[in-house]
Amino acid sequence: MKIIVLFFFIICLFGCVGTNTTQNVEIIDCPNVYFSSENNVFIQGYKNNMDYNDIIYKASLNNYGFGKNCTANLENQIYPLELLIVVSPFNLKNSEISIPIFILFYDEKDNVVERLFFMVSGNINYNKDLLEFETTEIIKKMEILLDLEKQVDSIVIGFVKIKEG
Repeated sequence: MKIIVLFFFIICLFGCVGTNTTQNVEIIDCPNVYFSSENNVFIQGYKNNMDYNDIIYKASLNNYGFGKNCTANLENQIYPLELLIVVSPFNLKNSEISIPIFILFYDEKDNVVERLFFMVSGNINYNKDLLEFETTEIIKKMEILLDLEKQVDSIVIGFVKIKEG
């Protein structure tokens, strides 16, 4: 009986000793964020040279925010970026959409230190009473990790222009 009690005591003693998973986390200043003036609207269409009837939807960068504090640990800088994209349907047949975006990170001398590309996916709201798709807000939450050695002063966000053919 004493052996069983001693066995459980040893298991509890070593089972409760864990590795230290908390890292040194420091709150850092979040960088300034700008929308690209040339790439802040994305138009998806059926053709390259399109008129109004060929446009499927139009997406616009509307707003951004940092959901939490920007932080740095022993290895990375962490930027919890939230992006608001407003999508207006024109000749939409399917509620599912995908929008390519880019994020450029600049240092204080305006040198690009990192380029990231994302695909933002979402669904356009459908109004069953009017039997049509509605303008919809899509919120993309991203937790961006950058190497600690990269000094980031500002961020530029825009839509990737895809040329077909």
